[in-house]
Amino acid sequence: MRLETPGDEPGVRHVHERAFPGPEEAAIVDEIRRAAPDGWQSILAVDAQDRVVGHALLSPCPVEDDDGEPLAVVLAIGPVGVLPELQGRGIGAALMQAAAVLAVARGVPALVLLGYPGYYWRFGFEPARRLGLLPPAEEWPDEAWMGRLLPAWSDQLRGTVRYPEAFGPLA
Repeated sequence: MRLETPGDEPGVRHVHERAFPGPEEAAIVDEIRRAAPDGWQSILAVDAQDRVVGHALLSPCPVEDDDGEPLAVVLAIGPVGVLPELQGRGIGAALMQAAAVLAVARGVPALVLLGYPGYYWRFGFEPARRLGLLPPAEEWPDEAWMGRLLPAWSDQLRGTVRYPEAFGPLA
């Protein structure tokens, strides 16, 4: 595992183009990288030849109260992709663990994601609405809108998570 450095962009794009049925995930990563919101991070899984075989994007997302005032910033995980021929070997799990370690080290209060609950439960994620973290779009299903509290969490941190514009209709 390592952080993305200049020159890794084609490898990251290749992973997402192969791991997902459409170009949307690769486009989100490209746009976050281009817009460079303060605090974004890109974690790579690489093979012995330093080729990118997996990727996880961490995007800063403000949590706003009912008046639209920012309370804190959480990190959204996603997209997370692994080359199809290497899936099921623990690479995705290692990316998730690295994301949590990075978030704790940065003092982030929570991680959030929109994803498949059958996969993310094992990493300590649970329905985010139950934690007081509302999704940016009301129609996001409870079982897919997930959060994980970290040591910097405060019970006063309750509000709506705002994704970066790079996520397009999801934001």
